Amino acid sequence: MNHHEKKIYSELISSDAYEVCKEVRTILDRLKMTSGIDTEQSFDIKVILSELLQNAIKHGNSMDHNKKILVDVWLQDNSKVLGICVTDQGNGFDVSKAINCNKKNMFDCDPLFTDESGRGLFIVQNLCDDVKFNQTGNAITVTKRLYPS
Repeated sequence: MNHHEKKIYSELISSDAYEVCKEVRTILDRLKMTSGIDTEQSFDIKVILSELLQNAIKHGNSMDHNKKILVDVWLQDNSKVLGICVTDQGNGFDVSKAINCNKKNMFDCDPLFTDESGRGLFIVQNLCDDVKFNQTGNAITVTKRLYPS
């Protein structure tokens, strides 16, 4: 995190759907207060967060309530860009398969990314300006340009 970034949220949360929903609301409330995002942007961000966190619970932490998810949310470039990083405690996956997945055509994707979970990643890729995985495949960082309302 450099000095041009403004931290909005950084928490370790449990792999629990109810807890995740609560935290998504907290993050959105903080973003609305800080960046003045409109309803449409708020909806997109809610979808992004929900998909990333559901993937972390289901695929990363294998529904293990003892495992945690680290969620970092920040604003950069004078609050014009939103950054989100979600890290789970799972073993990760083959990142090259996700990267080879054509952002515009889901049918070019590895079968892993065309099932139900893959649609979530596909949606996230289309709502965000940039999507990066760490080497292990247990962390995803996305950025989304925000437009003032």
